[in-house]
Amino acid sequence: MAEIAVRRIDDAAFARLQARAKARDLSVKALARAARHAVAKPTVAQRTALIRQTLAKTGAARIPGAAQTPGWMLIREDRDEL
Repeated sequence: MAEIAVRRIDDAAFARLQARAKARDLSVKALARAARHAVAKPTVAQRTALIRQTLAKTGAARIPGAAQTPGWMLIREDRDEL
């Protein structure tokens, strides 16, 4: 896992971060980590492209002429048996 060091943070900004972290019962590092993750989430366009790529791969794996049950139906059937 990668690491990022943040230097030269304004004292007032760091104090605000500390206050927010304390209000959420988190460390400043945990608050910063959550903010980085939120900013680094894939965009809608990136997620759409990934879904299209996945659908293309699964479509290529289909056996022509064979009936195939979608995975979500199999999972639902398995869960309902519990």
